[in-house]
Amino acid sequence: MTRKPTSPITNCEHLASELRVLRRERRVSQQVLAELAGVARRTITNAEGAQNIGIREFCRIANALGYDVTLRPKDAVIFEELPLFFREDE
Repeated sequence: MTRKPTSPITNCEHLASELRVLRRERRVSQQVLAELAGVARRTITNAEGAQNIGIREFCRIANALGYDVTLRPKDAVIFEELPLFFREDE
């Protein structure tokens, strides 16, 4: 049996991974985060597993972690990326 080639990580998978990392950095359990966000623990599990959750629930989770949800154009440069654009030639 051959394995399917893996596809590049999606925005959804990246968000799920970041949510998990942020929660763990704060040493907060899924249950505690769910209580802070006002959602079910299963919603946290789904969010961290890149499963489908509603935008309201996602915003509540992000807010409970101290973040806002912002949309930006794909080609927009963000502050953290500026050093990549302004490297000094050696």
